[in-house]
Amino acid sequence: MKKWFLAGVGLLSILVGCSEAGNEVEGFSHIHGLEYAHNEDAFYIATHHGLIKHTQGKWINVNNEKEQHDFMGFTIIDEDTMLSSGHPSHASDLEDPLGLMKSTDSGETWEPISLYTEVDFHLLHANKGDTNQIYAIDAYHSHFYHSEDGGYNWEQVETEGLPEPIGQTYSLTSHPQFSSHVLAGTEEGVYLSLDSGRTWEEMESESTATALESLNGETEELIGYFVGELEGLYYSTDFGQTWESLDFTLENDMISYISQNPDQENEIILGSMQEAIYHTNDLGDSWSKLAENGNINQ
Repeated sequence: MKKWFLAGVGLLSILVGCSEAGNEVEGFSHIHGLEYAHNEDAFYIATHHGLIKHTQGKWINVNNEKEQHDFMGFTIIDEDTMLSSGHPSHASDLEDPLGLMKSTDSGETWEPISLYTEVDFHLLHANKGDTNQIYAIDAYHSHFYHSEDGGYNWEQVETEGLPEPIGQTYSLTSHPQFSSHVLAGTEEGVYLSLDSGRTWEEMESESTATALESLNGETEELIGYFVGELEGLYYSTDFGQTWESLDFTLENDMISYISQNPDQENEIILGSMQEAIYHTNDLGDSWSKLAENGNINQ
């Protein structure tokens, strides 16, 4: 079995001091999540020191110092609602780890709603067809979790066939019409579950997906970034049964996050392990680099 030592890529980051909410920033530290907003032409980056919002060409610090958490497993549910996990800001009274947190004001303030002090979700995926169906992987204890009510209650799933340690799974996504169908990218390859993560079978052994993204709630379209026999960004119309190259490959880096603009289906952003952000508005025919090594390109 081929192994991919992804940690060897390294993380080049700019350590940015805390800044006031609403101020523009020139850089960021660690991309822990990257998603388009649902109510405006903007996207959010979950970082080591809070959320950053990109809108109208500006990069804005979202949080005050108390809310500048080390956000992990970040996802946007609807126009105002976000979910995340991670570790509290040094100015916060919250304990570590944060469990699952919820924001109902577009990321400005956060409140733990479940598994507080118990889990640190490094992967958090809400199904595009039914956002009450959420899958998560706890890096704290290396467990797989499933919620059917938007994250208020969870089942710790006993998995069979998903390579261990589970906490080192690289990517997760689920089928928009069949939420029990889940894909996972692991060091051993790509795996499929048809029963909400209980049992898994290997789909691809010579490549692994470092990022997976279901494109909408109405089709089986996927985008994934692969290393191995498949190399680079790929597109699927059948939930990963077959893949077509989008001719986008990085050297000495790899994509960790993919997000599609819900209002512009050809607009996609990518976030890399080495703190780069790439953007396309023509489904990959052309790309621009918005940030590199945590530095924002002007």
